[in-house]
Amino acid sequence: MFMQVLFAAVKGVLAVGVAMLFIGDAKAQVPIEDESGTITMTGTVEEIEVPERLITVIGLGGNTIAAVISPDVKDIKEIKLKETVTIQFTQEVATALRQSDEAPQTKEEGLVNEEEAGMDMNAPTVAEQDWVESTPSGGESDLTTIEVTDTISAINRQQRLVTFAGTGGKTRTIYIAPGVPGFDGLEVGDEVVLEVTRAVVVNITLKRA
Repeated sequence: MFMQVLFAAVKGVLAVGVAMLFIGDAKAQVPIEDESGTITMTGTVEEIEVPERLITVIGLGGNTIAAVISPDVKDIKEIKLKETVTIQFTQEVATALRQSDEAPQTKEEGLVNEEEAGMDMNAPTVAEQDWVESTPSGGESDLTTIEVTDTISAINRQQRLVTFAGTGGKTRTIYIAPGVPGFDGLEVGDEVVLEVTRAVVVNITLKRA
């Protein structure tokens, strides 16, 4: 129920700046928001975990989407690695952030007391290929809330976006929800921990001949 409320709260702000979700090559394909509030992108399946319903898609220019697949999307066992797909998804949204040596801050609570935090935002120990990602201690068990830790490579302050750079030209851009303390003080090169509501893929179209 908490995640449903949170999703509803952040959905209203997703329309801000989605036309410039990713910072990089001007020739790269830019995801486009449609009327339903989702974003459409075509890319290559980098990773898919069927039991957990998790998928990573790399778009043109290296734009990376790591998302949970909605239960409404059927037949995900048919999706193959390295094949081209078009996905519709909600943008992943950071609802709290801190630099690596600071206490977590949320838009609702500001500085959170340790006994009230509800989530452990210590640097995670489970590393992905390009960024560190983990499930917060005490968080939701459905993988819709994660912690992402990395060094900022670009900031779009007007659109409230931070970008992380990965290997092979890959990038991952996360939207910072309005009201989250600490965003204005971030700089390129800062190592940050973000508490993130995952992107949710609501539709997948396979691009097979």
